[in-house]
Amino acid sequence: MYDDLGIFKMAKAQMDWIAQRQEVLAGNIANANTPRYLPKDIKPVDFKSVLNDSMETPVTASATNAKHIVPEMGPGPFKAVTQRKTYESTPDGNAVILEEQMAKIGEANSSYNAAAALFQKYQKMIKTAAGTR
Repeated sequence: MYDDLGIFKMAKAQMDWIAQRQEVLAGNIANANTPRYLPKDIKPVDFKSVLNDSMETPVTASATNAKHIVPEMGPGPFKAVTQRKTYESTPDGNAVILEEQMAKIGEANSSYNAAAALFQKYQKMIKTAAGTR
């Protein structure tokens, strides 16, 4: 029933991504004492691309009145750059830092709970609108 609604697709995709990330992070923790083990993580989901893929026409700003300021659609002056941080490693080459992995698991847990709550709220809203509460 909910498979055709975009918000449910996005919430489900987010929850699936977080579940896979938790598996990878748990594997990092399980290999905390494995020599030469390097921690892994999953590439973050780009919400903007998911949103644009789910819509037939992308969302853009537009001037609806001649007195409106025409929005500039070029790239901003600043770019977000992902920097790879070099962390310490043990003498056997293991680079897993348990505190860092636990913080990532906590972050993933919070994100999963937020996505699940969003899913439940929208489900409740649809049931209320349909009168089948």
